[in-house]
Amino acid sequence: MKRFLFTILLASGFGMHAIGAESPGAFSIPANVKQVLSTYCESCHAESGKGGIDLTRIESLKLDARLDLLNKVQDQLFFRMMPPAKSDQPEAAEKAALADWLRAELRRQKASKLDAKMPYPDAGNYVDHGMLFNGSIKDKAFTPARRWLVSPQIFEERVLDVFQLDAKERETFKKQGFFGVTNPFVLPEHSGVRDYDIAALDGGHLLVMLTNAEWISGKQIRAARVKKGELKADQFDNPKDKWYPKITPESFEKIILKGTPPTAEELTAAIQAQFGFVLQRPAGDKELGKYLELTRASIELGGNTEGLRQMLVSVLLESEFLYRLEFGSGQPDSSGRKMLSPREASYAIAYALGDRGPDPELIKAAQEGRLNTREDYKREVIRLLNDQQYYHGQVDKTLNGNFQSNVTSHPKVIRFFREFFGYPNALKVFKDSNRLAIYNNPGRGTTGTPGVLVLEADRVVTRIVQADANVFANLLTTDEFFVFHNLDNDKGQKLIADWKELYEALKGTDWRKNPAKVAADHPELMKKNKIATNPMGRGVHDNTLTRVMQHFEYTFGKGNTPFTTFPWAHGNHHTYSQLYNLPAPPGLGGKYGGDDNLNYPVVQPFRIENRKGILTHPAWLIAHSGNFQTDPIRRGRWVREKLLAGSVPDVPITVDAQVPENPHKTFRERVEGVTAKAECWKCHQQMNPLGYAFEVYDDFGRFRTQESLENVENLISKANTKNSSDVYKTKPVNAAGKLTGTGDPQLDGDINGALDLIDRLAKSERARQSIIRHAFRFYMGRNEMPSDSQTLFDADKAYVASGGSFKAVIVSLLTSDSFMYRK
Repeated sequence: MKRFLFTILLASGFGMHAIGAESPGAFSIPANVKQVLSTYCESCHAESGKGGIDLTRIESLKLDARLDLLNKVQDQLFFRMMPPAKSDQPEAAEKAALADWLRAELRRQKASKLDAKMPYPDAGNYVDHGMLFNGSIKDKAFTPARRWLVSPQIFEERVLDVFQLDAKERETFKKQGFFGVTNPFVLPEHSGVRDYDIAALDGGHLLVMLTNAEWISGKQIRAARVKKGELKADQFDNPKDKWYPKITPESFEKIILKGTPPTAEELTAAIQAQFGFVLQRPAGDKELGKYLELTRASIELGGNTEGLRQMLVSVLLESEFLYRLEFGSGQPDSSGRKMLSPREASYAIAYALGDRGPDPELIKAAQEGRLNTREDYKREVIRLLNDQQYYHGQVDKTLNGNFQSNVTSHPKVIRFFREFFGYPNALKVFKDSNRLAIYNNPGRGTTGTPGVLVLEADRVVTRIVQADANVFANLLTTDEFFVFHNLDNDKGQKLIADWKELYEALKGTDWRKNPAKVAADHPELMKKNKIATNPMGRGVHDNTLTRVMQHFEYTFGKGNTPFTTFPWAHGNHHTYSQLYNLPAPPGLGGKYGGDDNLNYPVVQPFRIENRKGILTHPAWLIAHSGNFQTDPIRRGRWVREKLLAGSVPDVPITVDAQVPENPHKTFRERVEGVTAKAECWKCHQQMNPLGYAFEVYDDFGRFRTQESLENVENLISKANTKNSSDVYKTKPVNAAGKLTGTGDPQLDGDINGALDLIDRLAKSERARQSIIRHAFRFYMGRNEMPSDSQTLFDADKAYVASGGSFKAVIVSLLTSDSFMYRK
């Protein structure tokens, strides 16, 4: 991966003059570099200078101390932190000379921390944004040849392929997984693209895969073993694990049932079958010879069944089962690039659009020589994007608990925006339920309140992406959301109509004192609405007539529409409408009353005030908050890096990044007090003014104008009911901030709150292009290089020309040189 780092550094201001020029020997600073340091740096950094940095003593330092100092200087220069903006600035040539020398000296000692960071997600914005999109770079794009470790989702699909399950059974195991298979891969949890091509197999992966292979191979041959009498049909090592394929592949069964050692032809057939199931290709001559020898030896030692199983295990342990291979084929072009082979291209396209391998049409195109040109790629990409069934499935099965995750035709497309915005991380933020009793943390087999909020955010994203018009701006500015939407619009409207019919028919009857007679007089209504047979039932979840009619009195009777699930229903955790600043649902805590109960909008999405796009969705706000308070630094950094293509250095390990307690100050005031120091503000000025705009939302995602000062000194009253919370003194929220870095003077400047900030970002060319950069990383599995400039430029152009179609971006990226060529 590091072989292309030079190109990145060159385009970022690190020229090429000093590479390789420094020979081993005594350390010295070139005269031109000394002049730059003396003129622009040493006035502040001499002897006991600022930050404890003394640049006058570099030559006298021991090697480790000197390399540490040079890395610090390189970071400050690269991130444009030094010299300070108000100080005299070096000319471009002077700055390049210093940068060249720093890089060369650190590389000579193989000690550049910046080099080591470049392939990783956090370094995605290191390449200059303007240069990538201004058309000045004419280099031919490519991706380095690579083995790309499969994602957790692709691994699960590959295991399903091994068993060759039919559509119904495949769908079942896609949701629940296999009892004896542990996914060896875990992606990072940060906001942003998570599946990069930089990971490699390690011992932990292989240990997990050994156990997996033992289980899979045992299931593959179980039916044949039962048929032979080696196992009884009801004999299982684990009573919880009784599933197995009903048919063993014919070539495997023939060996197991045979009373004598198998022939070479029979062994070859079994080996080729397993290669097809596991690696989706036939074994080559050398591989076949190796596996014939292995299988014969295993059969001599353990018999036909065990010898065969050892072969099955060995193929499952081939590293190719866990990697995507992309090396290119044929003769290199004039730029040293090779185009992906048709087979490689079929997998690259299939895995870019989803988690399954190539479908039959894509395989056929590769085999018939119809996957060799840009037009071939475009034809197949568009076909698969229009296919509503091949990738159809849940966006995130880990949300399954008391509800089902969102289902869509192309889950991976939605997953890009989930990773980009990072709102699923709301599940990782634990909240003290004493602070807000209606909030349920994940636990006991459910994903709690954040799980449902993530589901609702998924629905917003899915709706906008499927509409495929002005996608980025709509995701940032929509004021239409889904809340408690457990039935689609048609089913919800029919249910409410049925309930309204029941209420209108019975509201004038004696349902309170004589429910049994009323029920007996209206049997069809009781059956249609599934009212409990015993209208005086004692079950805590029973839909008794008195309970249902009482609920309708406090909803229909007050001119409101009830939620389409009764408040006493088992597993009903829909009690969090206040997080959207909506009224509480009736029946919360078993207590009715008040005219401010939620008037449930059956037809969704619907408009919610003081909300604008995903950045004001409670799921995003919770994901980018702390356990007990908001986090303007984290929220501001997200905007800077994800929408403004900026880079913020990591917090130095010497800094104690703690916000002090103060019962008389808002959280913003406390943050300001600790980050205002000059050495802190040079980084925090990139984040805080953006994050402060979101202070109009608390850490539960509620819009507010007053901040509750949650300290015992400020307590006004304690919670007095099950679903109430302590009340504290408050102070007005200050959400003023400042937007910088859009490159547009009409957009940059002072901002008044999150909605103002979002409106400006939605109009920003830089924000649009920043999202394009993240889409590039998602579909390429790596950071941009300067040579990817044309790819990014074309993708942005396709988005604008298509009226904001994300499909147009995908087609552009997957037909680009960056996608098609390896080097």
